[in-house]
Amino acid sequence: MIFIYNDFGGTHTTAMAAAYHLKKLDENREPTKDEILNTHNYNKLTYNDRGKLYFHGLDEEGNKVYTVGRGRSKILVPGLYNLIEMLQEENVLHEKIILSNTSPTVPFAMTIGGMLSRWLKIDSIGVPLLVFGTKQTYKNIVQVVHTTKNTAKNSTEKLVMLDNKAFQTKS
Repeated sequence: MIFIYNDFGGTHTTAMAAAYHLKKLDENREPTKDEILNTHNYNKLTYNDRGKLYFHGLDEEGNKVYTVGRGRSKILVPGLYNLIEMLQEENVLHEKIILSNTSPTVPFAMTIGGMLSRWLKIDSIGVPLLVFGTKQTYKNIVQVVHTTKNTAKNSTEKLVMLDNKAFQTKS
């Protein structure tokens, strides 16, 4: 099975979701600033990294975990879905694939922090806002991961796309 977490930049909520999925972070407590900033790809990707799949590791069941940033594109994830579906129909790809959107978990602080840090390169303000927002929404991200894993186990479909709007953060 392959899990692909997606959001706007592929560098904040997706990185955290991959870390929780892989049990690199303790889901029972708020992450520390150091844990957040040391998470693989957290606040490290740039505009040019959008659309690239990043491998984060194998989970406890040997499933592959990836992330991708889609930017403003409304067609990247549906395009991936269509490509995967075609490859499965052609018997080229045999794994079950779960595409899971982490964007609904993004609080206002992360949005502003990401813009300041990634776009304007003002880390002195942006990074603290990102850390604050990540701590603020960690429970939502953990719930997305649980829902994603449960859907994967319980669905008979070979390809699933989750929008996760139920986990919309209230800012």
